Amino acid sequence: MHGYIGTYTTGRSQGIYRFTFDPDTGTLSEPVLFAAVRNPKCVARKGSILASAIELEGRAGVALWDARHPCTPPFSMCCPEKQTPCHLRFSGSSLLAANYHEGLFTVYRTDSHNLSCATQIACGKKAGCHQSLGRRGFILIPCLEQDQVRIFDRKFSPRGVILFPAGSGPRHGIFHPKDRTLWMVTERSHELYHFNYADTRYQLLQQVSILPKDHPEYAASTTAAIRLSPDGRFLYTSTRGADIMSVFALDADGAHLIQQVPCGGKHPRDFILSDDGRYVLVLCRDSDNLFSFPRDAETGKLGEIVSHIHVPEGSSICL
Repeated sequence: MHGYIGTYTTGRSQGIYRFTFDPDTGTLSEPVLFAAVRNPKCVARKGSILASAIELEGRAGVALWDARHPCTPPFSMCCPEKQTPCHLRFSGSSLLAANYHEGLFTVYRTDSHNLSCATQIACGKKAGCHQSLGRRGFILIPCLEQDQVRIFDRKFSPRGVILFPAGSGPRHGIFHPKDRTLWMVTERSHELYHFNYADTRYQLLQQVSILPKDHPEYAASTTAAIRLSPDGRFLYTSTRGADIMSVFALDADGAHLIQQVPCGGKHPRDFILSDDGRYVLVLCRDSDNLFSFPRDAETGKLGEIVSHIHVPEGSSICL
């Protein structure tokens, strides 16, 4: 199984890297350069198509690559942005991009595998757009700097907001596939928020601390990514600075913190679970590592690292 890593190219990295992952043993192969490109800091995959951020001649946007063929040019590019987006997600025939620095949400069309810019939504220069989420005909955009999540309908018209406490910084979220609930992590207050919803109405059910305020690394830390186990029974988050992975068990009463372990390196910006949920791959940007943790499907807990490789400035990962 091939994996792809997006990176920052500030000195140590040359672009997008590809590695192999053995789903039976969790073993990772040493990465090879898939494409030399400037600041492909986010990647997303749909079948044989790999999408990445791209920076080119003073402009920025996204590029599409054939994931089967390394060291070949992208077959389509579109650069209507000034700075590279930080999150990409395929949705039907569209590719959705969130741009933290410009406060933009951009919809790219991928008809016949050719990219075009369909629409751009400006949330404000200091909005800090960090992700897009889709559920039941609505799109949610966490705006970290505004302490709110903006809600849009399928025509990209605004339909309300979910407000968060000042200074909390909502960053990434995930919808539970089996019920009408949303889980969201805050970058600055290190919390896990649990909502139920009906259309555009979101009700807070639970607010759980990931990193308590008396933790010695609280002020220097930023919580980053969030993922669900394939069976929906466990939830995982990464926190940079403290450099930990947190594991929560989910039940009818909400989330319960059951484990926190060192991530293996420094600055765990992104991580993913393997398709069968047997392994968690954690990408650490500042220490230039990718780590493979075994996962117990029954307890949800992570075991000792079974494999690790050197990856320069990694910021996004997909299989």
